Amino acid sequence: MIKKLILFILFVLPSLSYSQKFRVGIGLVGEVAYNISEVSVGGLSIYEGNQKNKDSRLSPYLGYEQYLSDRFTASIGIQYYQSFTSLQVKVPFPDFPAMPYSIKGRTVSHRNFEFPLEVTYDLFETGRIKWKLRGGLVPVWSSSRSTRLTEVPQGPDWSQEVVDALNAAETIPKSFFMNYQYGLGLGYGRFEFSLFQSTNLGRSISDGYTIYGSTYSFDRRIRSTRIGVYYSFGLKKKDKE
Repeated sequence: MIKKLILFILFVLPSLSYSQKFRVGIGLVGEVAYNISEVSVGGLSIYEGNQKNKDSRLSPYLGYEQYLSDRFTASIGIQYYQSFTSLQVKVPFPDFPAMPYSIKGRTVSHRNFEFPLEVTYDLFETGRIKWKLRGGLVPVWSSSRSTRLTEVPQGPDWSQEVVDALNAAETIPKSFFMNYQYGLGLGYGRFEFSLFQSTNLGRSISDGYTIYGSTYSFDRRIRSTRIGVYYSFGLKKKDKE
């Protein structure tokens, strides 16, 4: 279904007798993760921490738009941003009442390549400003990487089991998932400012947490608030035949 939509926009829309344009832009992504899963393995408790990114992430954008009518526009684009999953392992210290446990952590970075398929509707104009409503589906391909621990660090709260639990963080993320997004845009000449929300379409963007051949439920979702500034070029109105 997604491939058909992409092919339709790329090959069918340009044949229509309405103007086309290309857009470049830059955005900021503020992301929050939702995960209440906790896995217990061999006395260790494994869960996701730091679920709200402190800093917004830059997201460059390149896209193509095709006017379907005087008010409706279809578009396809590509945008990129980096996100992170922070896994924490609680290590019990039964022999130390003053410090009953310690926390070990590992971060997995994700390079997210998004391909938004959107429809925009021009609501109204106030002076030279166009108010727009936008929304659509966003296929996301995600590539993850992290530094594995190859040795057991020194310390009473370290063990091979703790190292294995941290290294298993790379089994969590899915390489492909779907989002949907919606929001408002303000157009002024060739520039547009947009504010929108992006949310997962499925129940989870995790493949679970796998360790020692067993996979545990580790459902997680993300939601992001985004702002962007875009510039359009290559505008040329075609005459209808």
